[in-house]
Amino acid sequence: MNANYFRTLGSVESSFKLLRIVMLSIIVAVLLFAAVIAYWAFNSVEASRQRVYVMDNGKSIMLALAQDHNINRPAEAKDHVRSFLKLLFELEPDEKQIDASIEQATYLGNKASVVRLYTDLKEKGYYNQLIQGDVHQKVEIELSGIQVQMDQSPYYFRAKGRQVLIRSTNVTVRNLDVEGYLIDVARTDNNPHGFMVERFKVLDNRDIETIDRAPDSDKLNL
Repeated sequence: MNANYFRTLGSVESSFKLLRIVMLSIIVAVLLFAAVIAYWAFNSVEASRQRVYVMDNGKSIMLALAQDHNINRPAEAKDHVRSFLKLLFELEPDEKQIDASIEQATYLGNKASVVRLYTDLKEKGYYNQLIQGDVHQKVEIELSGIQVQMDQSPYYFRAKGRQVLIRSTNVTVRNLDVEGYLIDVARTDNNPHGFMVERFKVLDNRDIETIDRAPDSDKLNL
């Protein structure tokens, strides 16, 4: 009977050893699985951060792979400058639209630069002339027309393009030559590129030409 008793104890002990081995195997497998998932998730997040989307002339989205941060910042800087200029100068004869565009511009440029320009134009009656004259103001500027010096912060930029004022009787084309500086700031929903324009200055905004429109013409291709 003692022999049977010891055989039973040995069998129970073997079962416990087998159970421990199985449990340890399961725990190791779960930890390995969790490690693989964590590694995959980390790589996915890092890969998503390596993409920068830049609007290409407002028509399509250009995907810039940010394998090197220094390579993509110039592209973001140019798009930031163009977005800033469109908010400042691409206006409709609507007071609410003008105020909303200027307010949005303050997210991309410091208020000193934006408010100074806005106040100066407003005091000259510029915005009232747009509204009363039913003038639609557009900005034509290519990324190739924007130069940014990224070797030292603040980053100096200069941008050249055209400003088009569309009236019922004619279209006036103006030269648009501006300069300023960019500083790095935190990215936000209102400032996705993480730049801020400062010391903004209009260098040249002279009329280039005025094109008469036919009285019954609704559109003019420029």
